[in-house]
Amino acid sequence: MFRIYLRKMVLIALVSVFVWNYGTLTTMASVSNDKIVIKLKLDDTQASVNGKSVVLGMAPRLVNNTTMIPLRFVTEALGAEVIWDGNTQSVQLTFASQHIIMKIGSTAAKVNDASINLEQPPVIQNETTLVPIRFIAENFHQTVSFDDQTHEISIVNVPAVSTIPDNVAPAAERLEKPTVDNLTNITITRIPQFTDRTKYSFKAPYAEGVVMTTDGKNNLYLLGESSPQSFNIQKMSLNKGEELEVQFLVSFSKKEFNFNYKDPNGIMRDFNYDQFIPNSLYYDRNSDKIFVMGNDFNQELTVFYQVYPSVKLIAYDRSSDLKSKFDFIQPSDDGQTYYISNSFKGSIYTVHEGEALSTHTNIDSIHTHHLTSLMDKGQLYVLDQDNKTIQLVTPGVGASVVATLNVGDIKSAIAHEGNFYLMGGKQFYRVDVKGKLEEYADLDKAEYHKGLYNFKTNTFDPTPNPNVFVHPEEEDKIEPKRIVLGLAPQRFIIDPKGNIIIYDDMYKILRKINLFK
Repeated sequence: MFRIYLRKMVLIALVSVFVWNYGTLTTMASVSNDKIVIKLKLDDTQASVNGKSVVLGMAPRLVNNTTMIPLRFVTEALGAEVIWDGNTQSVQLTFASQHIIMKIGSTAAKVNDASINLEQPPVIQNETTLVPIRFIAENFHQTVSFDDQTHEISIVNVPAVSTIPDNVAPAAERLEKPTVDNLTNITITRIPQFTDRTKYSFKAPYAEGVVMTTDGKNNLYLLGESSPQSFNIQKMSLNKGEELEVQFLVSFSKKEFNFNYKDPNGIMRDFNYDQFIPNSLYYDRNSDKIFVMGNDFNQELTVFYQVYPSVKLIAYDRSSDLKSKFDFIQPSDDGQTYYISNSFKGSIYTVHEGEALSTHTNIDSIHTHHLTSLMDKGQLYVLDQDNKTIQLVTPGVGASVVATLNVGDIKSAIAHEGNFYLMGGKQFYRVDVKGKLEEYADLDKAEYHKGLYNFKTNTFDPTPNPNVFVHPEEEDKIEPKRIVLGLAPQRFIIDPKGNIIIYDDMYKILRKINLFK
């Protein structure tokens, strides 16, 4: 009888400890609004949170090449909510808008209702629950790094700050029908564009037509070239009351673009600025920075730089699979992690500044699809304009389709203010990250203004005529007619009011589609 009583008391004690490990966390946890830096080390019980020492009940360890750490420590340090279900032996973790469900001993998990397969499931060892730290931290949008030499694990929590409004319509009053203004003229303002690469002896990847991006403040940034080996970024302000002019911003002929890297054989190589050919521009609104993607002459290296407000190497890739027409670079909200797509492989890489591409997430995409990225409240969404889907990407885990778009051919797509904007055959569409689609601009209903818009006077000047005889068949170049959508690689942006700025490939000019007063 005494043995039975003793056994019951021991069981009650163990259950109490287990419940305390989980149940009390639901009352203690609260999402932190401050930056948190967590330091751990493999096989060492000493840890720290923001420099304050903590002794762990069990040291982090490798299990099947996966770093596992005590669940209670990481959730308390981050301020996550934990709910334990003893009947199913499962644990539910909640941090901000992220929800993770895992089961002891099972590789099946869920992230925001998306089914995920873990490489290593949670385990209980010595009455301590160990969980795969990278899986949890990255799904909570933390930055995780591992030092191969010291075996130190760093987890950095930067509070997610969403500066992008959730599908807020422009405040300006919408026009009854679109109007179209001619903003430039080839005889006065030539838009920087790449020339025909067949003229040059080298066979490097080369941008086509006009490459541009915007900061959403009526500033336009364009890639330009002064010679086959001299490239730059130029800025054009489209503000009313100002003179329209193209201003030089940064040249790629600078030593700041030099760096060292290891080739596939492990040999250190030098990459010099005169080897770099830029192909794509990207602007990140949260950080107010401009990034560029390009390749070397021999297409052996793809390089990503931050070019404004300062020059720094972000990442490089030795596979030569990345193609600027299809791929993107997307900074995360923490400002330290970057997502880079590889459409050829159907992957999205997670990378930190100065690194080669390494860890990746597979996405459900046919090779060489056109992908457009959007960060919304700390989550990464990708629009595949070829298979017309929007996917939610969980770095290091996978991607799930959240919407399939019922729309015709998508000729081009961009992300702006928490929405995707699509160019179809005759009109533009706006779609949110959940797939809600609306018609945005129908050019069949547009009214075209004659002349050249004057930014200083807010009036229209007569269209300038070249001082040469113009054949009747060439008159359209003097007074542009309708915009024909779908001419590759036709670029467009959205201005602060929600109007569309588009480069018209047929007439080699910028045009503005006015939708709002």
